[in-house]
Amino acid sequence: MHHLLDLPYLDTRAEDLRWSVELAPLPALTVAEPADLPVQLRILGASHQVVLALPGSPALTETVAYLPQVATPLPTPVVRIEPATHPVSYEMRTRVRTLDESGLRREVDALLDALSGEPAAVSAVFPGHRHAATALHARRTGDGVEWRTWHAYPQHGQLVQTHTRVRRAGAVRTEETR
Repeated sequence: MHHLLDLPYLDTRAEDLRWSVELAPLPALTVAEPADLPVQLRILGASHQVVLALPGSPALTETVAYLPQVATPLPTPVVRIEPATHPVSYEMRTRVRTLDESGLRREVDALLDALSGEPAAVSAVFPGHRHAATALHARRTGDGVEWRTWHAYPQHGQLVQTHTRVRRAGAVRTEETR
């Protein structure tokens, strides 16, 4: 599902993003709830949230957004939360790429084309720049669920990509994180 948003554009950059798995769901501009997946994919005015609700476990809400009140910067390249403190194993990998204007434009156009029509994806373009985009895509894995996100900041030539994998505590790792 792709959206053209109508709201004031907020310029930010990768260095301004904050991360949390403890915030409650924030007001979203658009929400997708893919069938047969225990996630809500939420695009915020300041980036994204993914709410994971596994039966028998408290919800886990991943937030990556421009939120000055949140202290933790976007972890790079990886953050892990192990089952000793949570009922799931959580791993998020982050990659920040700097591209020239044409490279960023090509990447964003290809991404939006690839996700077009995907039932487990949501994307949005923010006003002010047609390549200021946020996109999320989720899928089930053999032992859990994973999602990828993309955040394009054309004024700074940045493309922020995240890849999160969540498994139930005790799940056997069946494939290596890419």
